[in-house]
Amino acid sequence: MSKKLSVAIPTYNRLAYLKECIRSILDQSFQDFSIFVFDNASNEPIEEELKKLNDKRIHFIGNDKNIGLGGNINRILVYPFESEYVSIFLDDDAMHPKMLELETSFLNNHKEVVFVVSDLHRVSDKTIHSYPSFAEDKIEYSVYKNSYEFARAEMSWLRAAFDSAMYRVKALEGAHMKQSKFFHFADIALLVEISKKGPCAFIAAPLMNYRIHAGQYSETKPKEYEQGVMEIIPFLKENLPDPLGKNDKQLLRRYSVNSLLRACAHINSKPFHSVQFLKKCRDQNLSRYRDFIYIDVRGVVSALSIIAGSRKIIDAVRWLKNSFPS
Repeated sequence: MSKKLSVAIPTYNRLAYLKECIRSILDQSFQDFSIFVFDNASNEPIEEELKKLNDKRIHFIGNDKNIGLGGNINRILVYPFESEYVSIFLDDDAMHPKMLELETSFLNNHKEVVFVVSDLHRVSDKTIHSYPSFAEDKIEYSVYKNSYEFARAEMSWLRAAFDSAMYRVKALEGAHMKQSKFFHFADIALLVEISKKGPCAFIAAPLMNYRIHAGQYSETKPKEYEQGVMEIIPFLKENLPDPLGKNDKQLLRRYSVNSLLRACAHINSKPFHSVQFLKKCRDQNLSRYRDFIYIDVRGVVSALSIIAGSRKIIDAVRWLKNSFPS
């Protein structure tokens, strides 16, 4: 008998993290689900370890070769799930015990919504199962009626991780993650594309723990990150009404300049390289020097990180923000 929900986990050589991830799923208040682990040709004994859990809801789907995270997610997007909903959850994160209950309930009560995402909580390895508390009766929900509204939300720094999303299976038809084009920003592009299928929603509650670990930074390649941010800016522009209104022009300029600064800081580029990169972006009409009047707090923090030659400033600000949420 098929379950209401399928939880798909793309994984590669993260057995310890995967076990913690699965534990968080098995501990959910909502239990009508199946788990599909899409292994990307790991060297670790993933299938053998899953069998030890002795849970018939857990299914192993292997692969002959490593096709990258984007390729593995694309395997999930075309998989013939028999459930009504599907969640694509990354192997290094963990679900709040109420995540699946709240998201399935929302989709059950809002038949027009094609997917829902939630807020997140940044954690370390040691605090992966330490979840923040929140009052369920005070949770705020935002519904974006079309892709224009969702693109605007993304450009306004919507605080939601890709794997917090739960979709109607039908909404994934034809969806494709373009990792080789958008790289680090491929998840944003995918969500915006799916938002064209119908309304989507955001739950303003930290329903997942987003793990911060060294592996994330070591896998980031500067050239790919730079290309990704240079591709996502015109992509988001294309997903706004044409011609752009005054407010959308201002939003695009603010998002562009702060995203480009953030990219320089994220890859820990030195001041000279950052100047050269920003000049290249100006030459491609992604941003203008006078757009620096739109720098926000993120841009200032990024600029300080570039000057200092270290992303520790960004990490410290994120820690403070996570420790003392508004």
